[in-house]
Amino acid sequence: MCNYGGKIDKPQHLTEADLSWNIDSALVNGVITAAVWSVERKPGTWSKMLVALGRGAIKSKEGTVEAFLFRAMLDRLLEEFHALESE
Repeated sequence: MCNYGGKIDKPQHLTEADLSWNIDSALVNGVITAAVWSVERKPGTWSKMLVALGRGAIKSKEGTVEAFLFRAMLDRLLEEFHALESE
């Protein structure tokens, strides 16, 4: 690929962003992992899945991740994830 000066640009490589979140709950880790593995894995999937998890928690009556996952588990998380892709 060339830029406007006629120089050849280096190819771009997509990588998963480093995440600094520490999730201590085995249940939360398990649900996130199962959700990521059930969709096409590509750069950004883990990050988008965590964004979907936060959106679902905010929407829960208690406003917590635990309440969201208790009530909705994997199906609800996948619904939010797919909603992100259509935005």
